[in-house]
Formats: sequence, C-alpha cells, structure tokens
Amino acid sequence: MRLVNNYILLLVLLTAAFSNAQYRPTKNYSTADGLANNAVRSLFLDKNQELWIGTENGISKFENGHFSSLVLPKIITNNSCWDIAQDTQGNMWFATYGGGVFKYDGKKYSLFDTRKGLPDNRAHKLLSYNDKMYVGTELGVAIIDIKKNKLIVPKGIMPHFGVFIVTDFMLYKDEVYFSTSNEGIFKIVVKDDIPYIEQTLAVEHAFSLGQFGSQLFVGNKASLNQFEIENVLANKTETKSFGSTTVWDYATDKQGILYAAAWGVFDQSGGLYTIANNGMTLISKEYGIDSPNILNVVYNSKNDFLYVGSKDRGIYEVQLGRTIDYNPFGNKKVIDFEIFDTHKVIVHEDGLSFLDGSNVISKTITNEAFKKYEVGYITNSKNKVPTHKEGYFELDYKIPAAQIEYYGLIKHQQSLWLTSNIGIYEISLKGDVINYIPLHSYKIGFTNNNKFIETIPYAGVRIYDDVYNLKAKHYSEFDKNTPLNVVGILNNRDKTYFISLFQGLYTYINNKCQSLLSANIWKEDKLKFITKNQDGNLIIASELSGITIVDDSRSFKILQKIPKSKLLGNTINFLESYKNYILIGTDLGINIYHDGNLQLFDKDQGLKDAEINSAKLSGNTLWLGTKKGFYTVNLDKLIAEKNTVSSIGIKDIKINSVPISRKHFKWMSYTETALLCDYSQNTIAIDFVPKGHSYSNKLKFRYRLKDGNQWSPYSDKPFVYLSYLPADAYKLEIEVTDMHSGKVKTFSILDINIKHPFWETTWFMALIAFITIIIIVLITANIKKQAKQKAANEREISKAKLEALLSQMNPHFTFNALTSIQSFVFNKDVINSSIYISEVANLMRQTLDNSSKQTISIENEIHYLQTYILIENKRFNNRIVHKITIDADLNQEQVSIPTMLLQPFIENIFKHAFDDKHINPEFAISFKKLNQEYLQISITDNGYGKKEMTSNHISKGLSIATERLQIMQPNNLNPIELKFSETGTTVVITLFLDKEN
Repeated sequence: MRLVNNYILLLVLLTAAFSNAQYRPTKNYSTADGLANNAVRSLFLDKNQELWIGTENGISKFENGHFSSLVLPKIITNNSCWDIAQDTQGNMWFATYGGGVFKYDGKKYSLFDTRKGLPDNRAHKLLSYNDKMYVGTELGVAIIDIKKNKLIVPKGIMPHFGVFIVTDFMLYKDEVYFSTSNEGIFKIVVKDDIPYIEQTLAVEHAFSLGQFGSQLFVGNKASLNQFEIENVLANKTETKSFGSTTVWDYATDKQGILYAAAWGVFDQSGGLYTIANNGMTLISKEYGIDSPNILNVVYNSKNDFLYVGSKDRGIYEVQLGRTIDYNPFGNKKVIDFEIFDTHKVIVHEDGLSFLDGSNVISKTITNEAFKKYEVGYITNSKNKVPTHKEGYFELDYKIPAAQIEYYGLIKHQQSLWLTSNIGIYEISLKGDVINYIPLHSYKIGFTNNNKFIETIPYAGVRIYDDVYNLKAKHYSEFDKNTPLNVVGILNNRDKTYFISLFQGLYTYINNKCQSLLSANIWKEDKLKFITKNQDGNLIIASELSGITIVDDSRSFKILQKIPKSKLLGNTINFLESYKNYILIGTDLGINIYHDGNLQLFDKDQGLKDAEINSAKLSGNTLWLGTKKGFYTVNLDKLIAEKNTVSSIGIKDIKINSVPISRKHFKWMSYTETALLCDYSQNTIAIDFVPKGHSYSNKLKFRYRLKDGNQWSPYSDKPFVYLSYLPADAYKLEIEVTDMHSGKVKTFSILDINIKHPFWETTWFMALIAFITIIIIVLITANIKKQAKQKAANEREISKAKLEALLSQMNPHFTFNALTSIQSFVFNKDVINSSIYISEVANLMRQTLDNSSKQTISIENEIHYLQTYILIENKRFNNRIVHKITIDADLNQEQVSIPTMLLQPFIENIFKHAFDDKHINPEFAISFKKLNQEYLQISITDNGYGKKEMTSNHISKGLSIATERLQIMQPNNLNPIELKFSETGTTVVITLFLDKEN
C-alpha cells in the first residue's frame, strides 16, 4: 500500500510539474550592460522599431544588444525621463520629472518648461498627434505645435488638492483623451481654435489607459477596470473589475495577446500579466522576469520581442517567437525520448512517463515498478538467468530501485525497449511492461530483419533469433570484424551500421559483420553519433575530425566533410538531420549546417543549458533532454530565413585618442561618408553599431582598408583601431559574419584620406622637381661651358706642344743642313755649294710654311719629302735609291697626316742606315689604306738593321713623332712600331683616318 501511495504521489508531482507553462527565452539588461539606470520609467519604439529607454538617471537607446546614452546639454538640468514620444517630423520628445519637456532633432535640443508656459516641470506623459505634442504634467495638460514651437495650455483645469496629475493619454476616433490620478478621464475639445478640457468619466483612480477594440482598460488602485469604451464616452460607469495589482502600461503582440505591466506600489503583487477572459494571469516566472515592480511594456513586431521595463532591475527582452520552449519537468534529469502518434515517452531519473496529445503526463512507470518486475521475473521465471561463465555481462540483482540507471529507449514495431543497469524491458505503447530480458547492454537495437542486437560491454555482439529465450549468434570480440565499444546503431537500406568509440564503423549484412577500418574502406576510428538525411545518406560524427556525409547506395562514397574546426564548440552532444539541414549539438549550442553555411542557436535564443543528454527528432520538433528538464525546438522556425545586419552606423570616431566634433553626428551616428585627416592625425579608433539584427553576440567582424588587401582577424567587438596609417586614400570595409542567420555581408562604411605632408604633396614635389631641373640645367650648362673651355685650352696646349715639337725638329734639321754645306765649303766645291744652299733655302721655306699647320695633305707631304731626300742624297752622291708608293684608294689631296711626321725617319735613314761601303742602298715609303678607319705608312730600308747597332742612335725625331701622335690621337695607343732585321729596318706608322675620308 505504501508503494502504491508513493507511486501516486510521484505521478501527481510529475503531472503538476509538466503541466506548468513552458519558459520563454529571456534576457535581462541592466547598468552592467550599459543601461543608464536600472529604474526604467519609460520604453518607446520609434518608427524604425529601435528601442528608447527613459530611466530615473538618463536616457538610453538600445540597438542590437548595445546601449548608447543620450548626452544632454547644460540647459537640461533634469534627466529623469518618465515618457518618450516621436512626432510626425521624426523628432524625439522626452518628458522629465522636474525638468520639463525637451525635443531632440538628432543634433540639437529644444527645451519647454514653465518659463515657456508649461503648467509644471514634472512631466509624466506624452502623445503625438496631428503635428501636436500633448504633454501631461502634475498640473494638467499642455499642447505644443511642433512646427511653430508654440505652447498652449487648454482651459478648464480642475485641480484636486492643488494638483491635476495626468497619468496617460488615449487616442480614439481622432480625439485625444487623458486620465488623471484622482479626477477621472477627460477629453480635449477645440472650439474656435481654442482647446478646452471636458470630463468624460469620473473614476476614483486612473493610473493607465489601455484601449483595445471596443474595450477600455483603466488601471485602478490594486485592481483593473474594464469598460465598454462607448459607455465611457457616454459617462456610464458600468464596469468589470478584476486583478489585485496596479497596472501602469499595456501592449499586444501579433497573436493578439494583451500584456499588462503591473507594480503594486506598496506590495509585491506586481509583475508581467496577461489579460484575458475578465482576468489577469501572472506570467513573470514563465517569461523570466524576476522583478515584481514592472512599469512599462512594449512589443517589437519586427523581431517578435517583448520589452519589459522594471523599477529596479532594468529591462527584460522576451522572445515570443517560440522557436524554443523549456520545461523544467520537476528538475528531473531527462535521459531519452520516444515519440509516436501524438504521444511522447520520456525516460527520466525516476522512471518512464507517457504524455498525451496535450503534453500532460498520462502514466508513469516508476523505478520501484521496474524493480518489482525484475524481482518477479527472477523469482518466478522458468528461464535460466544468464551468467558470466556463459559469456554474458552478468547483472547485479541487488541494485535497489533508487540506484537504477537508464541507458536508452528505442521504439520497435509496437513496443518500446528500455535498457538499464538492472536489465532490458519491453513496454507496450499503452504503458505496460510486457517483458523483461535479464541482459546488461548500454546500446541495443534491431537489424533490418527485426533481430534483436545486444552489444556486450567489452565482449563483442549477440544477434538474437529469439531474444526471449536468449537464442543468439555470438560474434566474438577476438574477430577484427566484430563491433566493439558500440555507441550507435542505425539501419539504412539493406545494412545495419555500428559506430564504435574507438574502432570506427562496422556493417552487418547477411549475418556477417565487417570492419571498414580493418578493410581500409574508411580510416576514421573515433566515432560518436550516426544518423541519416532525407536522401538516405549517412551522417557520421567524429569527436576529433567533425562530420562526414556518406552515400552508401552502391559503395561507401564520401560526399562531404565538415571539419571539426568549422563547428562552434568543443564537444559534440548529439547529431540529427531535418530537411537536409544537419543539426549538431555542442557544448555551445546547436550548430545548423546547410549548403556550406553554419548557424548557431544558443543561450541568446533560449538554449541556456547546452549540456544535452539526449535528442529526439519528431516531425518538426527536436526534443532535447538535460539534467533539469527538457527543451522542445520548432525546427521550421529554427531553419527559417533570418534577417541579418542591414546597415552599419558609426557611433564614435577618435583621432589620436581625441573624439571628433559631435557636429558631424546626427541621431548619435556619424553622418558623413568620408574622413579627412592631417598626416600627423593618423591613429583612428572607430566604434560602430550593426543595425537590423537581434543577436549582437552572434556577430563577428573583420575589416580591410583597400580592395585586394587581406582581411583583419575576426573580432566580436564592433570596433576598429587603425594605428599610424601612412598617408594615402583608404576605403574602410567591414565584413559581418552572422552566426544567427548564417549569412556574411560586407559594408563600405567610410572613406579615409590621410593627407600627405607638404613635402610629399604634388605641388611641393613639382616645385622641388622644377628647382632641381633648373639646378641641373645650370650645372649642365656650367659643366659644358667648363668642358668647352677645357677643350679649347687643351687644343691651345696641344697646338703649343706641337709647335714646340716642330720648333725642336727644325733646328735639328737646320743643323744637319749646315753641316752638309760646311762639307762642300771645306772641299771648295762652289757650284755644288750654291746649288745645295738654294735647295736648302727652298726646303726651309716649305718647312716654315708647313710649321704653322698641324696637318698636311699626303700630296704636299710627298713633295716636301722629295725636296728633303734630294738635299740629303747629295751628301751620298745620289747613291741612295728611294721609292714612294701610294694606295690607289687614297685621295692624296684630301687625306691629311701630321705635318713633318715622316721627315725624322727619312733623316734617320740618311744618317744611320748606310755608309760608304754599303752596296745598293735604298729605301721605300708606302701609303696604304687598311680600311675605312686606318692609314698605314711603312718606311723600309736595306741598311744596317741590327737592333743593338741602331738602338743607340735612334733619332730624337722618333720620340718627338710618337709624342705628337699621342697628343693628336689619344686613342692611338701604339702608333709607331719598329722592326729590325739583318737586312734593314722597317718603321710602321698607323694613323686614324678622318671619317670623311
């Protein structure tokens, strides 16, 4: 009886636990996240669905998980903001408690206080309508014309105890109504362009107005009044009253659910409520709201979020999309699931529970019931209990009910099979235990032909033809093809697959097992999960190498690999596939992989506990078991197309750590597309805000400054720091990787131009280039002038040297001629003396004529030489025969040679080559054109040619001639060559010909 009572009590507790509403994903933001103050007095969604928060100490704007605080000018002395509105021109209005009302157009502020006619500086509420801003204060209403900035106070104020506190506004049929704390509900009417106040309904307290359809909700003291709005307009007080708290604000979502923000003022009755069926339901716990002091609530239809403002704990962001729900399930550890028809079966630490179509527990089999069934089998069964000696992993039948451990649950045909540390149970789909198998197996399954599979810890596999009578074929652990350390079993096509934690993948077909690792078909060894997609392809998860997709229709063909490095998270907890999306559970959340794109679903979207024990796919729902309950995930919403970042706004720019002027900003964003900086102002810090996105923690950013440049490393901070940029033009691009949507987008957010220093500017470089050119031209001209002068000087020097050389040669010849004349005189040969003197005089005249010239034609040179030879030969009684030959290619009149070049060599012949004993003395002179560049002159004699005899008496004219040629033709390195032989001497002179010749 006691056991039955315990069973009933547990069933009641579990049923109650599971029947609780499921928990919504919620995030709380406070001053720790950048909120101006935790006392939130107002929430407002502007035309862009961006959230503005008014607190008791400042105003914040919330964009994509980041807060920006409004920096107020000195004219605004109070920043306790009790309400926010936006007018028809897009200006933001803020009602402060004690500082009046001010307008913000994105750049400048305009203040309206008692000095401009506001009834009281303690402003409570705002309403924008028809280019008018209605302001509710503690002394009544004011109307501000937003175009003229003109303030009017309607007539007819009825103060109560010295105050007329406006608590809320309402717009109905183009007429403005407002509530007051003590006097009731009023309407503003206009007569002859003058606004008046008329009472519509007298109620004791009206702290808020909520008009939805034909119903009007009025927040009363510790209750909520519900009126038919037409009755209110007719001043009828018929009402319904319910609730036990004070409501301050209302909101509806796209499902039509009406929410109420409540604060009990003097008690703890507040929180977030829903209003329906003439009642209020507190939903704070299910919506993750732990503050009872709730003052405001707004609904963002763009992302299906509910924002709730508290008086003490900041704001709450509640996701209403219901992609994921959480059920604490009595804080029980959920081990496994099975789902069939509309029923769900949950294995938990205290047994196994059946849920009906309404997700209410209909039946539970407790640990005690399973233990009782085991004891009954051991006691009453005629079958022999298997033992270790027979090759079985023997059970410990002394394990008490409190220490039962469940390993897994599988559905096969019309039964459920549950494996545990006390044996295997077969359970009917109605929830009755129908069989007990005294086997211990961590992982069980069935083959394609419905044979039961027992994986034996550390000892191979048994495949049963009759599991009830333990008739099976044992596959020995000593066979390399027998699966060991099995952690997953899957039937696909005609095969049964086993995955091993250490030995890779195995197949079972036609009563044979095969190891793909041993057969070198697939070398992955450390496997963890296996499933298949809608195309029938295998999906296998390895803890080390990631995910592999395999086509096994004909052979084992690897289609794709998802490396472990691409997955977010370290440990793989589960693997499922839905509509060819691969769902990979890790310690960070659910990785959603499809067509190369990866998304992450984690705590930001409601999966606060990613330590998943089990997963089960049923239809479009993924069930995930944890240590304290379970999640259900709507997979169609999980894989649905998601919005990503639509734009990027620049929140702040610092140059060399100094913020730039706020005149460049509007609505707290940089309004310009370019940034021009001096060359020394080249360290830039940029804070930016991604817009149009709901989960800022899912974004990764990287940037580059020019097309083709490498991207920077990824960062999760919306911040760019550019240090010591060289002078140049840059185009800052931000690439955003969104792990929520799986999308990557690139934004060009700013053109940055770092000016070059003046010495690197075009005009300065042009000036320097011009000056340089002028200097080069002047230097070149001077060098040319100096070179020209130097050349002229050298010509003069060369001329002087030549003349000096000629002057040295002439006296030498003169001395020789006088010596010959002296010889005739001594011999008293008057006739020959006279002839000789006449010839010498003629020769001297030619010498004088030629001495003033550096060159002479070959023709004139030959004439001169013949005169000279005639004179010299007379001393030898004309015995010496000479011959002059000229190359036919030479033009004697045009080709020139140095003046008196050959005379010294002819003189040397007459002086040293012959004596009186020489028989047939002769010499020859030839002029030969070697090519277009060279002229060769050869002087050959048959005199005494021994070098040792002639080297001592080489004429001084030879050295003079050589020196002359080196001056006149510097590149003529070896102009004169002497050749000595037994039969005479040859002088070879090589000269450069002028190119004209």
